[in-house]
Amino acid sequence: METVSRFLEQFNLPWLLLALLSWSLILIFCSRQCFRKGYPVGILTMITAAVLEQYFITQKFWIDRFIMVHVGELDLFLIIGPYFALGLLMIRFLPTNRWGKLAAVLILSGIATGVELIAVQLRMLEYQPGKWGAAQSMVTYVLGLFSALGFYYSMALNSQKP
Repeated sequence: METVSRFLEQFNLPWLLLALLSWSLILIFCSRQCFRKGYPVGILTMITAAVLEQYFITQKFWIDRFIMVHVGELDLFLIIGPYFALGLLMIRFLPTNRWGKLAAVLILSGIATGVELIAVQLRMLEYQPGKWGAAQSMVTYVLGLFSALGFYYSMALNSQKP
């Protein structure tokens, strides 16, 4: 883990590599139709996450490091990579029943929190003790994804109106 961390630090690549991994997942799992159907939700999750993360950084809940392309206190690749992919992949793998949707949101929130914990281990991100932790991140992801899901269904309802 230390070797990986040093490599990422040396070339300032962490968020770029995470964005490339995120877009690789999109290319593997999403067809053009899936992309067209889900990109508004991806954009909403991207914007929501960026606004929330900017607020959390401003309030000193955590610190992002290794920023290549600044968008406020965030890296552009963090916004257009994993945050966009999270919303798009949620729509791609969204089950039809209520409990399945809940499970999908919880699983994706858990994965996103896990990626965040890996970022903490690699020193790409640092939580401020007593102000923020994995539990708060998990709750934030769950609420954000439910918000995106509501947006998705409101779009679907509006597209069905004559």
